[in-house]
Amino acid sequence: MIHSFLNSKTGLKIREILEFKNFKLEDRHLGEQCYIFGDGVSIQNYDLHNFNDKIGIACNHFPFHKDFKKTNVKYAILSEPFYFMPFFDRIIKRRKVKTIFSLNPISFHYRKIVRANPEISFFINLSNFLFFKGKNIFYLYRNILSKKNKENNLCKEFDCDKGVLRRAISLAVYLGFKNIYLVGCDYLMNPAKYGHWYEKVSGYRKINESYIDVFISSLRLNNINFKLVVPKKVESNIETVIYEDLFKTKKNLKKNNLLLSEENMKVFKMQNTFEL
Repeated sequence: MIHSFLNSKTGLKIREILEFKNFKLEDRHLGEQCYIFGDGVSIQNYDLHNFNDKIGIACNHFPFHKDFKKTNVKYAILSEPFYFMPFFDRIIKRRKVKTIFSLNPISFHYRKIVRANPEISFFINLSNFLFFKGKNIFYLYRNILSKKNKENNLCKEFDCDKGVLRRAISLAVYLGFKNIYLVGCDYLMNPAKYGHWYEKVSGYRKINESYIDVFISSLRLNNINFKLVVPKKVESNIETVIYEDLFKTKKNLKKNNLLLSEENMKVFKMQNTFEL
């Protein structure tokens, strides 16, 4: 019901009011290159300071990385609906976690990251409008409203609320980037690699991520180029570039406990859903 309303004329007007800050960013980086940082376990192999030569877009928990500030991240996305609602884990996810002032531990500390980095634009789901506001907070809902090219809308065909990678790629295209390097996006490997840089457990399994392949293929038709940064030679449906070849330096494996600060490790343990 809410989705039908937000796609109605009245709903679109309301969205234009709530999402007005997005319009000033459209095509801001026209023709430039960027990194999109996922949370894949391959991040453990990389020294992040090497990735400061291009603007970065951070997905989900990447801003908790101890060396996050060594990159050139200017945009960050945490697209989970209602993520900043009090008792999100207990009410929406129905799982037991230790909470802080009725807020969930990770979302509580993510707020601190947002406030500590006013130069970064943080994008969250529109459903969080009542729960989290700020000068550097931007809202997204499915398709990104456009003032310049309303007919060529990526997310009309692909629901970008279903997957942070699609959301990040659609934002990169909205910002005008033409060459996109995907870092820590391990589901794009074949076979797909699961696991997060902040966890101990990882491995390979068959994952149906064909929607990403189709999504990326549609963007290639519009001259958007992709490269997947990988720690070693792997198979993928998109072009890969090995980290050591890209930066002319050796990879440097560090386990999760060296990539999370002591404070953030405690926060992630409070979530009680990760293999730490």
